Amino acid sequence: MEYCKVLIEEGFLFNEPLTYACAGYDVQFGVRVWVNVRNRRMMGFVVDVFTAEPDTFSYAVKPIDGVIDQSPIINHELFQLAEKMSVKTVSPLIRCLQTILPNKLRPRTTSQKPKKELGLRFIGLDDQKLTLKQKAFIEAFKEEDFVSLKKARKHYSNYNALIKRNIFEKIEREVRYEHQTIENHYPKHKLTKAQEDVYHALKLNKSHTYLLHGVTGSGKTELYLQWAESVLQKGKSVLFLVPEIALTPQMIERVSSRFKEDVAIYHSSLNDQEKYEQYLRIKNNETQIVVGTRSAVFMPFEKLGLIILDEEHDTSYKQSHMPMYHTLDIAEFRSRYHNCPLVLGSASPRLESYARGLRGLYTLLELPHRINESFPTVNIIDTQQALMNRESSLLTDELVKAIALRLKRREQVILILNRRGYMTFLKDKNTQEVLMCPHCDVSLNYHKFGNVLKCHQCDYQTKEIPKGKDGQPLEIVGSGVGTQRLQEQLQKMFENARIGRMDRDTTSRKHAHEKILSDFNQHKYDILVGTQMIAKGLDIPNVTLVGILNIDTALAHEDFRSVEETFGLILQAAGRSGRGDKKGEVIIQTFNPDHYAINYAVHNKYKSFFKQEMQYRKLAKYPPYSYLISIVFSDKDESMVIQDAMDFLAVLDDDGMSIMGPSLLYKLKDMHRSRIILKGIDLSKMIEAVYDAYQIIDRKGVRIDVNPMSLV
Repeated sequence: MEYCKVLIEEGFLFNEPLTYACAGYDVQFGVRVWVNVRNRRMMGFVVDVFTAEPDTFSYAVKPIDGVIDQSPIINHELFQLAEKMSVKTVSPLIRCLQTILPNKLRPRTTSQKPKKELGLRFIGLDDQKLTLKQKAFIEAFKEEDFVSLKKARKHYSNYNALIKRNIFEKIEREVRYEHQTIENHYPKHKLTKAQEDVYHALKLNKSHTYLLHGVTGSGKTELYLQWAESVLQKGKSVLFLVPEIALTPQMIERVSSRFKEDVAIYHSSLNDQEKYEQYLRIKNNETQIVVGTRSAVFMPFEKLGLIILDEEHDTSYKQSHMPMYHTLDIAEFRSRYHNCPLVLGSASPRLESYARGLRGLYTLLELPHRINESFPTVNIIDTQQALMNRESSLLTDELVKAIALRLKRREQVILILNRRGYMTFLKDKNTQEVLMCPHCDVSLNYHKFGNVLKCHQCDYQTKEIPKGKDGQPLEIVGSGVGTQRLQEQLQKMFENARIGRMDRDTTSRKHAHEKILSDFNQHKYDILVGTQMIAKGLDIPNVTLVGILNIDTALAHEDFRSVEETFGLILQAAGRSGRGDKKGEVIIQTFNPDHYAINYAVHNKYKSFFKQEMQYRKLAKYPPYSYLISIVFSDKDESMVIQDAMDFLAVLDDDGMSIMGPSLLYKLKDMHRSRIILKGIDLSKMIEAVYDAYQIIDRKGVRIDVNPMSLV
C-alpha cells in the first residue's frame, strides 16, 4: 500500500513530516495535498512516497483528502536547497519551502487558485467562404497560441461565428501580465585591456566564486553582459541579482537592449499573480534571462550557466525575517549544483568577501580605474565650522553655490539625506517630553505630506495631536530634518528648479521607482533628493554634483558594521557624479571631517580602509575573525523575555562560544524583546548547538539570525 510523508505548517512538528495513506490518489514527491490535522483541513507538501504494509504502523494512518497538483511544483534541487536553508538558518523546513515558492504555490492552510482567462486558438480552415473581416482576423491571429477575448473583440466583434465553424476554438489559460517595456540603448562596447584580462580570467562551466572589485565607472556591467552573452550562446540561463528594486529597471534596460530578448523580472513590487507568472515562464524555459532582487535567487532554472550578484556589499541581500538567509549563501549553493560561476561585483566589497579573495577562497579580479572618466572632485565641509560661521548645517553656503552653478549650466544634482519624513524628532514644548510611538520604544516622525505622525518601525500613523494631562492638545515643537523638509527648503531657495524626491514614502506605489528614475534620466527633474537608495548603481551622465548631507548619522550607529557601511555609502554616492563627459563633484557635509572612513572614501582607497578596519575587527573579534549568531526573544510580557533567554541558555551546549547577554532591546510592535549574541570560530558547531536547543524550547517568539548584518 502506498503512503506519503507530508510537511505542514504546524509549530509543534518543526521539521517532522506526518504520514498519510495515498488512498488511491496519484501522489508524487513535490506536490501539494489536502490533509486532516487535529480536525483541521490543511495544505501540506509531499516530501516522500513509499510502499509499506498497513501493519507496519502502530497507529491508524489517515488518508489524504486530495491532491492539488498534477505535477511537482518544486524540483529536487530546490528541495535540497530548502533543506540546506533549514539547517543554516535554524528554521522550519516548511518555512524555507514557503520562502522559495511564490505565494500562489506555497503549502499553507489556504490556497488561492491562479486567475484564469478565456481566449481563442486557431484550429484550421473549412471549405466555406470567408468575409474580408474574417480573412483579416484569421491572417492576424492564426500563428498565435492564445488570443484574449478582449483582443479578439477589438479586431472582429463576431468572432463567435468562427468558433461555430470550428476555425477557432475557445480555450482557457492562467492570466498573464505584461510588464512595462523600456526604451533602451546600450550598445556593446569594446573591452579595455584591463577588462579583457578580467574577462578571460572567468572560467565558464565551472563552479567557482569570483569577486570583481571595480571602482565606480570601471566597466563592471559591460563585463557582466559579455560573460552573459557567452553563456546564452551555450543555451544556458543567466541570473542578474541587484539589491534594490530601484536598480532593477536600469539592469533590465541594459540586458534587454543588449540581447533583444524578453527578460523575466522578479522582485517584491510584483503582485502574487505576476510573481507566479514569472515563476512559470522560467520553469517552462520561456526565457533564459532573469533580473531581480533577493527572491529571484530561488527561480526554478533547468540549466543555469551564470549568476551575477551586483553590489554584493549591500545589506538588502539579507532577509530580515525567518528564515534569515543571505542571498550569497543561496547563490553559492546554486552555483555548485549547476556547476556554473558566481560573480560578486562591488566598488566596496564586504570585508568578509575581500578577505576571502585575499585568502584564495574567491578569485579576486580588480578594475582599479574608470573608463574614459576621471574621478570626481571631492570636497569635505566641516559642518561645525559652518555653524560657527552662522551658516545652515543642512545646506552650507558652499553646497548652495555648487547647486546654483549646476542649475545655471542645466546640469543635474543628487542630494542624499538618509532620513525620510519632514521632522525626525517631536516633543511637547512645555514638558520637553518626546512623542513616542504607542507600540514601539521609538520617537514619532512628522510627515508634512498628509500631515501625519508616523513610526518608521511599525508604520503606525495618526493625524491626532496627543493630549496632555489637562486633556488639551500638546504644543508640539520639532527638530531634525528629513527628505520632505529638505525638498521644501530647496524649493524656497531655487523657485524655478524642478525637484524630485525618492524615498520609501514616494516609492510605495507600483512602478514608482521606474517613474522617478525615468523622469530624472529625461531631465524632468533638476535635483533629486533621496535616501541612500539613490546612492546605488545609478548611471545618469548629466549628474555632475552629488551632495551627501549629515553622513554622521550613519557613523553614529553603535554597530560593528557602521563604519564599513559609511565608507561604502560615500564611495557609492561619489560614483554617481561625473559619469558622462562632464567633470563631476562630490560635497560631503560632516561634523567628523578627519574620520578615517570619510578620508579613505574621498581618496578612493579601499585597500587602506580594509587594512585599518580589519585591525579593529581583529581586536574586537568580530567577523571575519569570528562568526555571530543573534537570538531574539519576543513576548508581550516584559518579564518573560529575559526568562525565555535564560531558559534557552540552560539547554544550549555553549562549548567553544562566548555569550553576550541576555540584554533588553527596545519594544517593537507591542512586543518586548531580549537578545543573546553568540560568538565563535566554528560556525557549523555553533549552528548545531543552536539547532538542538531550538527544538527543545518553546519556539514561539524566537528569531534566529546566523551571521547578522547588524546588531542594532
